[in-house]
Amino acid sequence: MNFSKQIINEYRRKADKRVAFVCRMMIGFILSIALLNIVGIFIIEPVPLYVTVAVSIIDFFLPTLFYNILKIHSLKIRYLILAILVIQSGLMYAVLSYHTIIMLVFPLVMSCLYSSKKEVIFTTILSIPMIIGSHLAAFYLKTIPDEPLVTLKGTIMYGIIPRMLQFLAVAVICYFISDRIEKLVDTLAKKNNELYEDQENLILSLSQIIENKSENTGQHVRRVSEYTSVLCKSLGYDDEGSWKISLASMMHDVGKIMIPESLLEKPGKLTDEEFEIMKKHTQYGKQMLETSPGELFNISTEIAYQHHERWDGTGYIGLKGEEISRHARCVALADVFDALVSRRAYKKPWPPEKAREEIVSQSGKHFDPVVVEAFTKNFDKFLEIMERYPDE
Repeated sequence: MNFSKQIINEYRRKADKRVAFVCRMMIGFILSIALLNIVGIFIIEPVPLYVTVAVSIIDFFLPTLFYNILKIHSLKIRYLILAILVIQSGLMYAVLSYHTIIMLVFPLVMSCLYSSKKEVIFTTILSIPMIIGSHLAAFYLKTIPDEPLVTLKGTIMYGIIPRMLQFLAVAVICYFISDRIEKLVDTLAKKNNELYEDQENLILSLSQIIENKSENTGQHVRRVSEYTSVLCKSLGYDDEGSWKISLASMMHDVGKIMIPESLLEKPGKLTDEEFEIMKKHTQYGKQMLETSPGELFNISTEIAYQHHERWDGTGYIGLKGEEISRHARCVALADVFDALVSRRAYKKPWPPEKAREEIVSQSGKHFDPVVVEAFTKNFDKFLEIMERYPDE
């Protein structure tokens, strides 16, 4: 599993929200211009001013609408917002002139907040004709009454050319800032992926030790992992979340390493005293895993400690209902199903249909009803996993 995509997507979502926040702040900026015009500090024709203010408020609110309200995060939306901001900045300069001259580079700064060279290049290319067009529009609208911008030559020589040079200088700075941030994020994603790979390799190695140590001589750990993945996906986890939990489930019986082999392989029923010793494997598992770093081991700790809990609160520790982590509830069902249909030193395997009936009968008692429903919907997949990973 590659985790680079996860961390990069998370960074991009946060970048989107930063852009939305800054744009909300710009609503205050445009309102302050209207207020300064009302009190006479600025002298701008009221009709074009108020139309520009109204349009600006709508445009500046769009990032919040897409990112914070609709939760839409996509490259197309980014380009759409940047294009709108470029047009918006040109409109504001054409109507409000030097009162909003900072707006000429505002879309470029927003593209830099996205921390992507492609967005900076896109905004730069789009802004060049906008700067030329907005100055020409301001000239024909007679927005600027001062020399030398009252003539076309003056507008080009003292308006367009200087602004273009300043803009390109800012564009180069934004490009290199974005390039630097992109490299830092890529490095972080790579290190994050390596960390998960290290956790995965360690868990796979430990699971093999567990399998060899326990009374289960087949592929119990592998099957429980696969069953858990099926349940998680049915409950709405994405592929990455399902993978994390199914891998972590391989540690559910890690505490049995601390249990005497004579108890693990005992052919008959355990005495009450022996059962109390066996129950301690959940506590041992928690103690072994809770100090290990990384998300996968955090999930493994909860599963190892809680996978023998019951929905009605009659499990090993006494946790009840939602107090039991959701992934531990999934592993609990997967573990019991595999135990029922597998051969053990103390019993013969149950037919899968009989095991299914038993689990359904324990809905709301031993198992979370929602997890049981996911199990019944995907029973055919459980049978496929049984056939794919048979005991030796």
